[in-house]
Amino acid sequence: MLKKRIAVMVTVVTALFLGGLVSEVQAVEAVMKTEFVKTIYKVENLVRVADNVVVLFDSSGSMGETFDDSGVTKLDAATKILKQRVSLLPEAYPELNVGLYLYTPPGKVVPGAPTFEFYKTQPFNKTAFINAVDQLPKEASGPTLMVNGMRKLGSLLDRLSGRTVVFLFTDGTHSDKGATESPLTLARKMAAKHNVSFQVVSTTDEKAKIELMEAVASINESSKVHPFEELLDRPEVFTGAVFAIEESYVTSFEAQEKIVGFKLDMIHFNFDKAELEAEFAGELDTVGEILKTNPNSYIVLAGHTDSTGSNEYNLALSHKRVEAVATYLAKRFKIDTDRIETFGYGSASPVASNDTAAGREKNRRVVGFIAGVN
Repeated sequence: MLKKRIAVMVTVVTALFLGGLVSEVQAVEAVMKTEFVKTIYKVENLVRVADNVVVLFDSSGSMGETFDDSGVTKLDAATKILKQRVSLLPEAYPELNVGLYLYTPPGKVVPGAPTFEFYKTQPFNKTAFINAVDQLPKEASGPTLMVNGMRKLGSLLDRLSGRTVVFLFTDGTHSDKGATESPLTLARKMAAKHNVSFQVVSTTDEKAKIELMEAVASINESSKVHPFEELLDRPEVFTGAVFAIEESYVTSFEAQEKIVGFKLDMIHFNFDKAELEAEFAGELDTVGEILKTNPNSYIVLAGHTDSTGSNEYNLALSHKRVEAVATYLAKRFKIDTDRIETFGYGSASPVASNDTAAGREKNRRVVGFIAGVN
């Protein structure tokens, strides 16, 4: 795995740690914000775990439905998600190739405008990518030609190297007449041939369609389904498939403070184990109480391993570890699972050398960040 560390700066209202100082509540740090001062939220040591990102976008007729009670269409909400996601990246990021493709034919074809390739897979440029997003159809219409889009994706993957993350926006249906292979079959073939992860963005709540999308996402350990409502206004969740965020610091120069988040800094595991150790119960109980008393909050968890074992085994083990933490919080504190987002990175993002026992022990961990605290 490629481990490129970068520093990303994004503008938000600021935060201090408890009492204006960086202090610990066991292994949980509180992040505070100032109400009246413009400051900088700085994310450091962001570890890239993918080489390419391909977005397959859906503008079919079903995307014209209203999203929940928001008053906006699913198409408008999906476009907003894309813009929120890229807002966390620097203006130019040549180490990451990004592409944007529409697999549903637009209802109104504008002369000279793209119909499939809106942003050819290339080194990321924020301004150019947002301009491409702005060219996506403004009205939802037409059939869902997912099989056709997946075949084009297969040809694209043949030209890419390294690890690719595919964000597939879909309602779980397709209308490719005469297709001899299903989207699931095509996805499995791609996963067998390439180092690819499918991040399925579900725009439906119909059971049969959800089952189909979950089948696609079960192709390998790194693939996953993300319900639409869990991504909107949560850019950290969308980021987790491409980057492992190890640290985040928020600075301020004022004393009027309000808690806006908490950082869980590190739950460790024994070698080759995914069971929680009793010594970390205090930290997890603190996190559980925070989530319980802040009903609008949510937590993003990341699981890691040392380098012992194969990449696929470590990826599965990291998922088991992060799910152990998620299950503890969900069951003990009755936290809805849609407020707990999990990612597993295997051994891709070490914080210490894997050449020593002490370093490997530090790398066997789960970290997390609670956001949305009012």
